[in-house]
Amino acid sequence: MKYVKSVSGESLGPVERMLITIISAYIIFTLLMYLNLKPFLETILPLKAPFKNLVVLGFLTVFWISLPYRFCGRGYGIATALLSVSFCLFVSPWYGIVEPYWFSVAGFFSFLLLGVLTEYVNGGVGNLACILLNWAAALYAGIVKISPEAAVVLGILAFVSGYAGDVAAKRVVRYLVTHPIF
Repeated sequence: MKYVKSVSGESLGPVERMLITIISAYIIFTLLMYLNLKPFLETILPLKAPFKNLVVLGFLTVFWISLPYRFCGRGYGIATALLSVSFCLFVSPWYGIVEPYWFSVAGFFSFLLLGVLTEYVNGGVGNLACILLNWAAALYAGIVKISPEAAVVLGILAFVSGYAGDVAAKRVVRYLVTHPIF
């Protein structure tokens, strides 16, 4: 895989790679923390299931995880996923749920799974696995119930959304490699 080169024409250095990772993680953090889609999603998707914003924002989340991986190399997508969820957990517990105490750990592992599967399989599988792990933790904790119809519809939507984000990142990087900006 050809990676993007720096302005000088050389491969990206460690500082540039880390900067891309941090900026991408901060963008994901900002989207997850401050983009309130719940009223809108309840209107267009009146299904009984939590984490609908992760399903719909899967396109953007996977895009910003896949971008560092495709720009900088293997491991940087995973680092971006872990850094973004760490930013979220620094500000508040995972989705504001403090009881049970382990729920935030499930959120952390869901993003670890998202990063790993996005790099090694594709963003659709990664986003779907992230959603499934969050649902499993919520069901196990007895926080919510999920209807089977909602699980199927939102599961398909999560896969499609994540896959589209991965494909978009791949195309952006391919374009930047073949058409340098500077």
